[in-house]
Amino acid sequence: MYDKYKSSIVSIIATFIFAALVIAGCVLLPFLIKIYMGDAYLTDIGRKIALYICLYICGAFSLLISYLLLRLLFNIRKNVVFDRANVKYARYISWCCFAVCAAFFALGFFVTFSFVISFAAAFIGLIVRVSKNLLNEAVDIKEENDLTV
Repeated sequence: MYDKYKSSIVSIIATFIFAALVIAGCVLLPFLIKIYMGDAYLTDIGRKIALYICLYICGAFSLLISYLLLRLLFNIRKNVVFDRANVKYARYISWCCFAVCAAFFALGFFVTFSFVISFAAAFIGLIVRVSKNLLNEAVDIKEENDLTV
C-alpha cells in the first residue's frame, strides 16, 4: 500500500545512492576512460582530454542536482510543497540539466554518441522546466488564496 513517508524515504535513499555513484564515478574516471578508449587511450589525447573535461563538469552538475533534489525532498517531507524555494530548486535543476546537455553536445564532436546523451539531458531539463512552471503557477494560486482568506 502507498505510504507518503515510505515513498519519500525511498526517494531520499535513491538520491544518496545516486550521489555516491557519481562520486565513485569521478574517482574512478581515469580507469573508466582507459577501459572505454581501449588501444586509443595512449594515442588519442584530444578525445581523452575532452572526455575528462566533459565528464568532470557533468559530475559536478550531477552532485549539485543531487543536493537540490535532497533540499526539495526534505521540504516535501516537512509539508512545505507550494513554496518559492521549491520553485527555485526546480529552476536550478533544469539549468543544471541544460548545462549537462551543453557539455555533452560539445563532447559530441569528439564522441558521436554524446549527441544522444545531450538530447536526453535536454529533454529531462525541459520536463523539469515545465514542472517548475506548473509548480510556480500553483504557488501563485496558493498565495492568492491565502490573501483572499
